[in-house]
Amino acid sequence: MINKMDQKEFIIRRGITDNYPRKLFINQNELKFESKDLRNDSFVTFKKDQILEYSYGVKWMQYKFTFGREYIISIRSNDNQIIKINFKTYFGRKKDEYHKLCNEILLSLWDFYFGDLTSNYIQKSEQGEEFKIGEVIFNKDGLSIISNSSLKQKSVLIPWEKVRTKRYSTYFAIYSKDDAVNVNRGYSYLNDWNTTVLLNVLNAVLAKKNIVND
Repeated sequence: MINKMDQKEFIIRRGITDNYPRKLFINQNELKFESKDLRNDSFVTFKKDQILEYSYGVKWMQYKFTFGREYIISIRSNDNQIIKINFKTYFGRKKDEYHKLCNEILLSLWDFYFGDLTSNYIQKSEQGEEFKIGEVIFNKDGLSIISNSSLKQKSVLIPWEKVRTKRYSTYFAIYSKDDAVNVNRGYSYLNDWNTTVLLNVLNAVLAKKNIVND
């Protein structure tokens, strides 16, 4: 666990075509990333109360065969600005180093920002409040998801006792115990916002209700 008085500092080199050492600062008050043109003030800054959502993952670089990977971490503010932190490794070079860097940045984001956000949502649930994470609505009766298993997407309420989840390497799924084929939705860590927040809040709510996966 990070001491909230600390500031975490990282150096990001995006890749062969952009090897400039860009600085990333993460602390309890703000996030700053040297992401813009290097002339004048090159930093983009989000204050903590502006930080709304994040996503992360790996994109594989391929041409007949896989020759590299790009780590991508995106943070979105409440006025829809996005800070994109990305860096590439080719032919396995520095793979372990970059994997560690990605995990350390994600841990810092969680400890300084998104862990608190998750706790706030859990508190809302305990107080019986309705709230929304992405497209998923939590209320006292159950979980409303946009089911994508049919030709036409539609909102479906799954009663709490019927809610089930399944985790995969790049996403997790929510489905109904009674009709998993037709009532389900996957949430990607890379392509959907706040998937980790959603998963942690949902796990906490289900645990509180003594509901476990079959």
